Amino acid sequence: MRGRLLSGRYELGELLGAGGMGEVWRARDRELGREVAVKLLLAPGGGSGGDGGSKGSAGDGESRERREQLARFRREARAVASLDSPHIVAVHDHGTDGDSPYLVMALVDGRTLHDVLAESGRVSVADALSWAADVCRGLEVAHAAGIVHRDIKPANIMVTGEGVAKVVDFGIAKYTEARSSDPQLTQTGQAPFGSVLYMAPERFQQRNGDGRTDLYALGCVLYELLVGRPPFVGHAAGIMYNHLNDEPLRPSRARAELGPDMDRLILSLMAKDPGDRPSDARAARVELERIREHAEGAAVVVHEAASVAVSEPEPESQPDSERESEPEPEPEPEDARPVPRPAPRPHYVAKVSAPPPPPAPRRRRRNALVGAAVALVVLGIPTGFALSSSSSSPDDEGTPVGGPTAAMAEEYVVGVPFDWSLDDQYGVERAAIVEAALKDAERTSGKKLPVRVVPVKDHRETPATEMLEKYPGMLALVGDVSSVDGIDTGFDARMATIDTCKGSSGPDFAFGMMPKKFDMGEQEGRYLRGAYDTNKLIVGSDYNWDHDLAADDPNHLELGHGLREAGIDAIESVGYPEEMDEEDVARDVADNRPDTVTLPNARQRDGWVDALKKSGQLMVVQEDYEASCDTDDDHEYTDKEDTLVPDGTLRFRSFHDERQPKADCELFPKVCAAPAAQRKMFEARGAVELYDATLVLAAGIGQLMDDGALPEPGAAEADSEEARASLRKTMGGVDVTGLLGRYRFKDHQALDRPVWVDVRESGKWKQLGTVGSLTG
Repeated sequence: MRGRLLSGRYELGELLGAGGMGEVWRARDRELGREVAVKLLLAPGGGSGGDGGSKGSAGDGESRERREQLARFRREARAVASLDSPHIVAVHDHGTDGDSPYLVMALVDGRTLHDVLAESGRVSVADALSWAADVCRGLEVAHAAGIVHRDIKPANIMVTGEGVAKVVDFGIAKYTEARSSDPQLTQTGQAPFGSVLYMAPERFQQRNGDGRTDLYALGCVLYELLVGRPPFVGHAAGIMYNHLNDEPLRPSRARAELGPDMDRLILSLMAKDPGDRPSDARAARVELERIREHAEGAAVVVHEAASVAVSEPEPESQPDSERESEPEPEPEPEDARPVPRPAPRPHYVAKVSAPPPPPAPRRRRRNALVGAAVALVVLGIPTGFALSSSSSSPDDEGTPVGGPTAAMAEEYVVGVPFDWSLDDQYGVERAAIVEAALKDAERTSGKKLPVRVVPVKDHRETPATEMLEKYPGMLALVGDVSSVDGIDTGFDARMATIDTCKGSSGPDFAFGMMPKKFDMGEQEGRYLRGAYDTNKLIVGSDYNWDHDLAADDPNHLELGHGLREAGIDAIESVGYPEEMDEEDVARDVADNRPDTVTLPNARQRDGWVDALKKSGQLMVVQEDYEASCDTDDDHEYTDKEDTLVPDGTLRFRSFHDERQPKADCELFPKVCAAPAAQRKMFEARGAVELYDATLVLAAGIGQLMDDGALPEPGAAEADSEEARASLRKTMGGVDVTGLLGRYRFKDHQALDRPVWVDVRESGKWKQLGTVGSLTG
């Protein structure tokens, strides 16, 4: 193997390590003239050589399975290579040598926590907490990108010579899980699909896990770092039973200095139900840092007290009771001293910078509020809801519905806008969703939010002006905010407006809850490349390209640009889609030979479907971004147009489809776990998105209250303006987990939002999952 050249570029040198799934080699990148590490994974035939595995012995089905495994590996490697964190190993390249896939990574000095534990038994509390927080920082980045590690263990956590921890082998777990059923796989005593000592209960039950699966494993690792052994030991079957049914011995029982805070943290990380664990890696990191700061503060107090005791001996006449109350200098426990670090050995981790400093106290208070917002969807939802008694029917002019006059400004108002063409009952129903979410936030956080909810009907003239005149205490808008005419008031720039309908926004406008068109295109491209090997695609909808704006403003990169970012050669149709007939489409396809074609909007499909049926290209339906606020009439028209597309057509959408509620039960269990009254409310299109948007808004309002930046209701108009501006600013920093995942913003656009994939089957749309759940 030594001297072997991979892909004509990477020359293998020294073998650094080997395991059940492959080998790690020091190698030289001939093209760039640098030292790298290459992880060469076990070939499907059981060897690691480049002979293509067991040629000729596999049937068509087995060969297809191997191709799928390699395709999975390539998808994972591409995704991991995009991760940017000093606490994640940097993946430079990937490829295959015969049947053996490999990863190319940076080569940096360091050692694994497995090596540290083998040498020291257990480590100091400070090191354990610091390294666990570093792992959380890496997991934050990966989970935000939809990547779950699935095999967090000491051997997959490196510590550099500077004492920085980082996670290795992202992207390997899914590939090895698929390989675990390979009858030709040579096993070496370790389960190839993960380490049973650190596996979460849901993995034994073959349930899809999310980022909290990694947090359970981290809890096991932290336990071992502090106690000196894993939480459960013994035979594999017994350990599996323990993970599923038993609580480990409290760490403080094995190491008294740890205390109850550490017990609570580790046991929460290792909770059997993922919903009982910290909501995400960021929440876990905040708690780790809090405990570490508390421990460091306590150590300072003990040290200072010891110094006083030495320099000022106590008087002989001092009563015994007072002498006993004086803090005694305590020798540092032998196992709490820093782990000695011998000359570091070369290993395969990326070069990193120093870890960032702990967050400021203000950010910690925000995290506490976010945790309260998250808890409301974990603890359940009330079985009934109602609008406040101040809501009423619309006035004769149809401008804002319900609410007090300008003389009644004793409370803040959250407006729920809806279009003038809709029945007033629609506005009442939307407001009820917001009301219910706010009440749940109040119940969970224990604080009364000084707001009430009013539906606001818009005639697209000057209602924004009238709205602020009628509601001087208007604090925010949530829902279909694009229906409100803001030309005369500039309300977008003056208050927190949260748009649940559209997929594009920007720093000068509302906060968008939907994925950007560019992000949606990138996710679509990732799925199409992996599942259908799509390399070239015609975008049959001109609204998905906006070259003039995109050239100068990254906020206007469209779906087609996102497809290109995913590695697909996405091109525009030869003409305007609505002007192309069947012959035009057929000629465009013949000239460009695409693998896939996205269909125009429903009203522009004449000629497209018939031409593509004949040529055999995969067809994709791209849902409008406003679909989350579609009316029943919109549904009827779209359903009629969808009957034109054949079975096998794909649909990508950015909203929860209320007509396929059971399909999301595994992906988003909180939606299905809601009480009956709540599920009934969610039967309306966009109701779940509106509920989540309200949780985000409640988090922002609560933060203002915590910071003392929300004037008492009934204050002067200038104070209301200040409150609106403060809330708008605060909303940019919230981080909330709702029914449909995590919400945080960059330039007023929600990051990492899910994109669903449906397939046309027996004349109906059948949900396959989200891109994240399907691609990892």
